[in-house]
Amino acid sequence: MSFALFTDSSANLTEAEYTFHKIDVLSLTLSLNEEEVLCYEPGVVFDSEAFYKRMREDSTLEMKTSMVNTSAFLSAFEPRLQAGEDVLYLGMAGGISGTCGAGQKAVEILQEKYPERKIFAVDTLTAVIGEGIMVLEVAKMRENGASIEEAAVYAERRSHQIRSYIMVDDLNFLKRGGRISGSAALAGSIVHLKPILKGDEEGRLVLDLKILGRKKAIKTLLELFEQLHVASPENHLIGISHTGCEDEAHLLAADIIERFPDVTATVVPFEPCTSSHVGPGAVGLFFF
Repeated sequence: MSFALFTDSSANLTEAEYTFHKIDVLSLTLSLNEEEVLCYEPGVVFDSEAFYKRMREDSTLEMKTSMVNTSAFLSAFEPRLQAGEDVLYLGMAGGISGTCGAGQKAVEILQEKYPERKIFAVDTLTAVIGEGIMVLEVAKMRENGASIEEAAVYAERRSHQIRSYIMVDDLNFLKRGGRISGSAALAGSIVHLKPILKGDEEGRLVLDLKILGRKKAIKTLLELFEQLHVASPENHLIGISHTGCEDEAHLLAADIIERFPDVTATVVPFEPCTSSHVGPGAVGLFFF
């Protein structure tokens, strides 16, 4: 029997991908000056470029993000369990959001209520397109007949193989959202210093490198890939996310592919919630 596959809006995939692979999405919420916007809503295209421009130019813009709560997970999962399906949820890093923890709590509650069903929640230890790559991998496994246990074990293994690096233009966006400490933000306050953050073994964003100059920082992302990427048939797909610097993101992809022709790079804008934390001018690189 197949299983229901869920993720959250951080996965940064397109509506077409979610629909084609039959992936259910629970959306985080972004508040802009108290006006709430779903980070993923079928049929609605979020104007990323306008949002990045607004972040750059409007110093009075107040941004808040809200996680998916346990009640929302219960409401989404339970109908599928009642219909006789098993459920697997792949969530954004618990180190940066309580969303996956809320999903795991829902699994605990529902497992007691439906002991005959198989229910799993896996923390991907990453976010945006890094999370999305894993979600697509599991979706394709399901299409090829994998069991829910096989898919959950695979996702757990991949979560410890993913490498997440984000070059940000201004650490104050992350500080304001509580994603990094004030001391870490201070390290990026020097003019022209471009910090590179990485996802650690618990899925938290930590300051990894401080690079002088934007071009050198993006080159450093390439060098990190060269040092850490393990070439294998299952590692050919990488993800690159950006907030309003698409040309630089595509150039990074081209540089990687020139050196590693077996690699396929997916380049996408950061989705709305993560965009509000990393700020404009960010480039994220995700690979195994």
